[in-house]
Amino acid sequence: MLKKFLKLQRLILYYGVLQSLHLLVLLRAGILLLTTSTIPFPILPPSTGWQAQTWPFLLGLAGMDVIGILLGIIFAVRSQFKGVVDQKLGLISLTIFISGAIIFAAGTLPSGAWSQHPIAYWGMALLFLPCPYLFYQLITMPLENESPNEPTP
Repeated sequence: MLKKFLKLQRLILYYGVLQSLHLLVLLRAGILLLTTSTIPFPILPPSTGWQAQTWPFLLGLAGMDVIGILLGIIFAVRSQFKGVVDQKLGLISLTIFISGAIIFAAGTLPSGAWSQHPIAYWGMALLFLPCPYLFYQLITMPLENESPNEPTP
């Protein structure tokens, strides 16, 4: 049981570090976008550039990312420093992160951006891989309020 908990804690630590780096990358991208009008990583454009209607999509997705990132960091910090695995908070933050990643891929893959910048986009996908496994681990945990000896109504 302890071994399983430690494995879960390592996954949560990875997720917290990943989300912290994600936040730094988004902050850097936002600053560069506002100050220089260049399009930096993580939204490197296809060779034709991003179409005008793509910008609201990307900015809206970034806004949702920030909410998920902050929840993910809180989840990881509580887990690592207080030893509390807040299952609900973890599932909420991972749901935002995973759905955002799927939407990001669905919106950027057909544009050709992934083939133009394969290392950047596939590198992000590779870093993301442990997150669905963490989601699975959290969703299959016994509920926090559920006692294994209590009869269910």
